[in-house]
Amino acid sequence: MDSGYRMDAIVEVNGNGKTIGIEVDGPFHFIGKVPSIDGIDLVSVPYWEWNKLGKDEVKKQVYLLVLELELLGLTIHKS
Repeated sequence: MDSGYRMDAIVEVNGNGKTIGIEVDGPFHFIGKVPSIDGIDLVSVPYWEWNKLGKDEVKKQVYLLVLELELLGLTIHKS
């Protein structure tokens, strides 16, 4: 990356080929609210929220999906 920033993960979204960077913000490592790095949209995952999900992989996938939808400007309405 040209900017010198490092992301924790880069994910390619199935279906549209969009690339999203994931930054896990921890107590000693975070970059805050940066919308993109080197042209890759970035989502920030606070470690305390991720830790609350425990080992439940389904909850983790849903959490990331919601962040992805928000990044795309979409929302989920709970009924």
